[in-house]
This record gives sequence, C-alpha cells and structure tokens, in this order.
Amino acid sequence: MKNTLFSILLVMIATLTSFNAVSETALNKTQQQQLNAITTLLQQNPDIIPGLHQSLTQYVAQQQGIKGILTANHDYLYSNPKHTQFGAPESKLTIVNFTDYNCPFCKRLDPVLHDMAKTYPDIKVVNIYVPLKEMDAPLSDMNSAAFALNVWQQARDKYFDVHQLLLTKPSAHDQRSLARIADKTGTRDQLKQHDATVEMVEKNVSLFQQLGLRGTPAMIIGGDVVPGYLPAEKLAPLIEAALDKH
Repeated sequence: MKNTLFSILLVMIATLTSFNAVSETALNKTQQQQLNAITTLLQQNPDIIPGLHQSLTQYVAQQQGIKGILTANHDYLYSNPKHTQFGAPESKLTIVNFTDYNCPFCKRLDPVLHDMAKTYPDIKVVNIYVPLKEMDAPLSDMNSAAFALNVWQQARDKYFDVHQLLLTKPSAHDQRSLARIADKTGTRDQLKQHDATVEMVEKNVSLFQQLGLRGTPAMIIGGDVVPGYLPAEKLAPLIEAALDKH
C-alpha cells in the first residue's frame, strides 16, 4: 500500500514540477490544490518522506540538467535551418521532435504533428533525426537520417516525396530500401556520405543520450520532455498550455 502511495505521490509531484521546477513560474490554482493534497498525504504518512525527498531531489536535479543541455544547444535545436522543419517560420512555440524513420510510433506521430501545425498556426516543429536502429550498420553505409538531411539541404523540392516514402516502409530501412527511394525520387546524389551530415546525425544522437531519452519519438514542448507517441487529443492540451506561457 505504501509503495503504491509513494508512486502516486511521486507522479503527482513530477506533474506539479514539470512546468515549475525548471521555469520557476508561480503555481497556478490547480497546482496549488495539488500541493495542498500532497502536504496532507505526507502529514498522514510521514514515514515515506525520506524516500520521497530523495527521489524528488534526483528528479529536480535531472530537470535542471535537461534545462542546461537545452540552453547550451538552443540554437542548434531551435534555430538551425539544416534540420527539417515545418509550421510557422516565426513561431511562438517550437516543438523539438526526436524521431527515427525506423520507428513505427514516430511514423504515427508525424501526421499528428502536421495536423497540430495546421490547427495551431503559431507553432513550428523541428525534426531531430536519430537513426537508432541503424547505428550498428557499417560506417560507410548511408542511413535514413543522413539521407533525409542531405535531401533537405541539397534538393529541398524533393524532400516531401522522400519523407513520405521513408515513412511508408513498415520495417527498418537498409541500403536497398534507401536506394529504391532514391531511384523513385531522383535523389541518388543525396545517398553520398557528407562529413557535415554525418557529424550532424552523431550530434543528434549525442544530445538524445545526454537528455536521458530512451526511445523515440520524444518531444520537447515548452522546455519539457514529452516521451512517446501522443494522439492529437492528448497532444493538443500540452501545446495550448505551452502557448499560454508565451
């Protein structure tokens, strides 16, 4: 019972601090009510305070670490035209989307994000490609992330077609699937390795790991990490809350 209560309290506090531990904004009415409820539960169950305090301290430290990483890499993540992106050029809110063309849930999230960009014209989505399932391939091999970035940077008029074909394949990509897409779209030249693109993909993966992310998709919305796929009805409230802060 106490383990269950501990878990519930930890989730409540994590939710409460998700916007406030990093941003240091004032508590709203709902958050104040949550804080009061947490205080009451702790007064009724004082023996769980030490463990909860330790977990909360670790959580806040992690959030501060995330804030530092995002601040240090702000321009790379949010203002870098070399990343594929869509939505408002001058946005009130930018969603950073760590994504992988080999990930089924990333493929499901892509149209949801495009719909969100239409519903909320003040947002922009920046894709940070991390080809996690292709990282064990030989270094000489092209991967889906580098291919997409090459097309975006060198033949942007062909990017949308390439992007859609990369999303369509239900399983992981390999050299043959990339070659077929390149042949269909006239982007054979973009299958060539470029040091700058390779370094960009490596940096994407490094940031993914530094942020403590464990899988794709993973979004950063208003400075908060949102892991996993979310349907439109769950994603929309997060976007609205982040827009309200701007």
